[in-house]
Amino acid sequence: MIASHQKESMDKRIVLVANLPCSAGTYLFHYIAKVLDGNAWLTGETNPYSYNSPTTYFPEDPLHRVRALELFTREEALQEYKRRLDLLVDSFLAHQEASVLMIRDHTFGEGWRFRHFPDGSAAPSLVEMLDDRQIPHTCFFTHRDPFDTWLAMRRSFSSMANAFERLDDYADFYFNSWLAWSNHSHPLINLHIETLALHEQRERDRIRSSVLGDAAASRLEAAEHPIQISRAEMGSGASGRKAERPRLMKRHPFTTAIFREATQSQSLHRLREALGYDDPIALTTKTRISCLMQDLKSVARRLKQGVASGRR
Repeated sequence: MIASHQKESMDKRIVLVANLPCSAGTYLFHYIAKVLDGNAWLTGETNPYSYNSPTTYFPEDPLHRVRALELFTREEALQEYKRRLDLLVDSFLAHQEASVLMIRDHTFGEGWRFRHFPDGSAAPSLVEMLDDRQIPHTCFFTHRDPFDTWLAMRRSFSSMANAFERLDDYADFYFNSWLAWSNHSHPLINLHIETLALHEQRERDRIRSSVLGDAAASRLEAAEHPIQISRAEMGSGASGRKAERPRLMKRHPFTTAIFREATQSQSLHRLREALGYDDPIALTTKTRISCLMQDLKSVARRLKQGVASGRR
């Protein structure tokens, strides 16, 4: 049963947002918040299956090294995380003026668990914890074309990209994460940066209706000024974003080999189709030249490495 103080706070909204690295997730998380309430409570990326390295400086968490060194059992760590999440939710529900709590999932962390449940049967931990308490919430999964996400991650977070041997592995990882959220949300709201850039007012209305309901959303007047989000507001994340407004993002350069891998990847095709990216990955005159330049740079790097090895 829902506690009495929760019943009294049903005008409050809790929103969970899932996203993978380099998918414009930081920007879209803050955009959703501004559409709903400029004073929304915001968390950073959080998930009980996402532990930072023991060497990471994490001053506000006195138990960090204990958790990171696995001196807790897995069950003890999950219970401690749940206690902290419950404290956050209870504080929000008890706060008279707070109306929206935005919790951003660290989807990359829990994605490794979802690989063992390719049928989408494993519930995302944040969803499960709120469902166990029967606390209503709305779930979003933010997207950028998965091929562009892959290219950007290779460029900006090579250590993450190197965790996958092939593009197929990354596409399956993305699909399994999305499927878990899709199967256990009520329902899952998919938000694409490309669609937002092209149809902003429609998507803004859809965000409000999805969270607040049609009646409440219709009472809100459209913002007089376009929503802008500065780099300073976004804080961590958004490593490559400079634009304060939603915009179509340029595709990073790639080699001919990567293009061939992308066009032949059945997993990437399945993922893009499931997410509504129907346009094929094709080469334009501009990208052909870009591919040629990347191929030449790749050859030059290999030659340079060979010369350096010979000198040793």
